[in-house]
Amino acid sequence: MKTTTLLKFRTLTVCVTLVGMGLGGAGCESNAGTGAIIGGLGGAALGGGIGSMSHQRAGEGALIGAAAGAIGGALIGHAMDESEKKKEREQTSRAYSSAPAYGNAPVYSSTSGRVTKQDVIDWTARGTSDNLIIDRIHRSGTVFQLVAVDENQLRDAGVSETVLRAMKDTARR
Repeated sequence: MKTTTLLKFRTLTVCVTLVGMGLGGAGCESNAGTGAIIGGLGGAALGGGIGSMSHQRAGEGALIGAAAGAIGGALIGHAMDESEKKKEREQTSRAYSSAPAYGNAPVYSSTSGRVTKQDVIDWTARGTSDNLIIDRIHRSGTVFQLVAVDENQLRDAGVSETVLRAMKDTARR
């Protein structure tokens, strides 16, 4: 009887592991979703094994384990998602308030409020959103007098037309 139970447990563990590897490879958009899947599968395997060995109720044990694992995994994943969001907000805040250097002179600082063409190029290269760049331009009060060479340099650097338009609009203030 014990050999049959052990065989059932091993078979269930192998099945859940294979399913988990398939789903784990698919991934989720959030750590909470991934945690729920991984926790649910791990909980199902553990619960099924315990239920099978102690009360001959592998199915019920797997269901209870899956539910507990999914909830636990989702909670841990959610905490990781929140931590990542917080780090991203801090980085955005730091990038906005710090003074990136161009050579040895600051090109933007909260004290001078000055934004340069190079700031816009640097921000674009770093992947800063257009809305954030435009907000920085508006808040700085900087007036850009762009000529065709400047516009071409900005376009070549990947600056969007939306940001270029916002920069040109500062000359009309």
